[in-house]
Amino acid sequence: MNRRGWWDGYFDETFVDIYRDFLTPARTQKEIAGLREMAPLPPDAEVLDVACGWGRHSVEMARNGFRVTGMDWSETLLARARRRAVGAGVEVEWVQGDMREILWESRFDLVVSMYSSLGYFLSDEEDLQVLRGAAKALKPDGVFVMETMHRDHIVSAFAERDWWETEGGATVWVEREFDAIEGVSREWTRWSRGKEIGEKYHELRIRSATEWDALLRQAGLIPVDFWGDWELQPFLHTSPDLIVVCRKA
Repeated sequence: MNRRGWWDGYFDETFVDIYRDFLTPARTQKEIAGLREMAPLPPDAEVLDVACGWGRHSVEMARNGFRVTGMDWSETLLARARRRAVGAGVEVEWVQGDMREILWESRFDLVVSMYSSLGYFLSDEEDLQVLRGAAKALKPDGVFVMETMHRDHIVSAFAERDWWETEGGATVWVEREFDAIEGVSREWTRWSRGKEIGEKYHELRIRSATEWDALLRQAGLIPVDFWGDWELQPFLHTSPDLIVVCRKA
């Protein structure tokens, strides 16, 4: 099993500058509001946010009164998450670690994986490690919620190229390719800001709802609801996102 990959060094300050304009506070609040409707929890519930990034969901859940643990591989993003929590006046337990090695047992009422954080490792075996770890970390009546890209929509609306300018003054160009046999999206991101230039690469395994259903069940997580977005729209073949709510088997 490869313990290193494209994610080493990818999630740095440049990553934040490239994507934070899309990940607004209003979007985060809408996502957490939808999550609370999909998975109603008691006020003091314990929540694990897997691949928490710079803590936008973890901090918002803590603001809602939950006891939150945020786990991520990137020390850079966790440092931002800590500052974010301090600024919001909330307490969150931050843990640096590999999501294939979730070690808690029967601790959490809810485990979440949001913003297409599953699929980094490409293989079913490694994603199963993550899912089995999530299942193990849940209390017997716990809930697992995952959000990811929807393969059917990716295939029908695939954009090979894109570009935008960030509020931080960078110009970003993206080139993509999708391998329909492997189910892998590959993306090259180039950026410039003044005299600074750089390039990033990432790849993501994108599955259909049918494939996720089988993988989740294999990991001991039973899907009970499929949603098309955080506003609780029904999941359809045209839905851009796939949100799955599971109970522990």
